Amino acid sequence: MILPISHERMTARRWPIVTTILFLACLLVQVLLALHKPDPAVEARQDAARERALEYFTEHPYLDVKADVVPELDSETIVSAHALARAMPAPDDDTRADEQRELDELVAKAAAMTEPDPVRRLGYVPAEHNWMALFTSQFVHGGWAHLAGNMWFLFFCGMTLEDRWGRVVFPLFYLACGAVAALVHGWMSPGDTVPLIGASGAIAGCMGAFAVAFARTRVRFVWLLALRPRTFVAPAFVVLPFWAAFEAIWALVFPGDGTAHWAHVGGFVFGAVAALVLHQTGLDRRLDDAVERTAALAGDPRIDEARMLVKRGRARDALAMLEGLAVEKPQSRHVQEAIAEVALGLGDDARAQKAQARAERLRANS
Repeated sequence: MILPISHERMTARRWPIVTTILFLACLLVQVLLALHKPDPAVEARQDAARERALEYFTEHPYLDVKADVVPELDSETIVSAHALARAMPAPDDDTRADEQRELDELVAKAAAMTEPDPVRRLGYVPAEHNWMALFTSQFVHGGWAHLAGNMWFLFFCGMTLEDRWGRVVFPLFYLACGAVAALVHGWMSPGDTVPLIGASGAIAGCMGAFAVAFARTRVRFVWLLALRPRTFVAPAFVVLPFWAAFEAIWALVFPGDGTAHWAHVGGFVFGAVAALVLHQTGLDRRLDDAVERTAALAGDPRIDEARMLVKRGRARDALAMLEGLAVEKPQSRHVQEAIAEVALGLGDDARAQKAQARAERLRANS
């Protein structure tokens, strides 16, 4: 197994509120699921109702089962029963209609007694087209290990993308990735009755976007298949698409292994395309600039204070304040732009040009 452990951009200009909320929401749902305990008496009545429906179908295998509430009545069992029924004498139409009505009533009774399963209610079931679950399924996980793995990748990619695109675009992108991933899974398995759960599709979208938006960012991975864990470094645009290709191959070779590989592939491709569109249209740069301006103003009020000093005729004091801020925040291009603005007003063209050049270098490296 190969896992990413760090990358060069694992910092943020402000607290990743959206990423934190997503993490806490998934954690809260997992805690509530762990605390959910069905009533044993209710379970006993459910089991009895399902057993009665199963027994009746076993005695009349030529009938049709119209509700999937008896776990034992999977498609393979039903096909086998119908094959057996072909060797049995067929009842007359009236008798068969009465028996079919009886089976339908037994199955309906079992369905009515079934306590709603929170995982099934929140998960996306392709055969049922429960559209709201395209989003609710992203916050439900199959266990603590499933949750931990997804949350690590959310922290690894999500925090950086939120810092790049801001607190409005990133959550919309994240939810869209998860919904598209679920739809791709449903497209590839339209009759599947097993609920799709987990944030894997949304996070795969984040990985695809990261591979585009931060293509040359060097990522450190740990190789866990060796006798001794080893680490190696590779650019994001090399390793992350390799992971998506591996998921596609696995989905083709082992289609029934219980993992929604096509959801991962769909989410990754959608995320990569979305990031490419944002880059080609220039929205990526504008969103990043907006975050930088907000972070600079919110993080340190001295930029605003310096501009107020300029208006009061104290431009040299403003320049001194900004020079000090540049020492504290050497990666802030907005500080350099403010220095260039004030220096130009003072007639210090050399200082203004130097600050503007520094700002352009920071912009190019962002």
